[in-house]
Amino acid sequence: MALLAAAVIVGGVVVHARTPKLELEVLHLPKKPFTPNGDGHQDVAPIGFYVRDSDPHAKVQIVGPDNQVIRTLYGGPLVAYKHVALTWNGRTSQGRLANPHHGYRLRVILPAQGRDMVYPTQIRLAKGQ
Repeated sequence: MALLAAAVIVGGVVVHARTPKLELEVLHLPKKPFTPNGDGHQDVAPIGFYVRDSDPHAKVQIVGPDNQVIRTLYGGPLVAYKHVALTWNGRTSQGRLANPHHGYRLRVILPAQGRDMVYPTQIRLAKGQ
């Protein structure tokens, strides 16, 4: 029984040690669906974040179902702890309006850090656009 208890304790320490540190801190995402209809009101989704480690070759993307890339918002260096403010206009890389029936997420790739992070909170387009 003592051996089982020791194994559980050691297992907990190993799991804790393997947990990656949080690299992405999202400061702002829209809380409700936005309306990219060109009326000048809530036409874009504001996105604010920072990363905890710099990366010269970072990518910031919007991904849809199954983490399929919908649009790349930025590619280039990201500096640690520097606030990044971007917007997404609800369009795909091909210029079409994204499907309002799907949820979309922010994805930040830091290849030099070996990180590919998808933020769990969804960005939604209002239906009926």
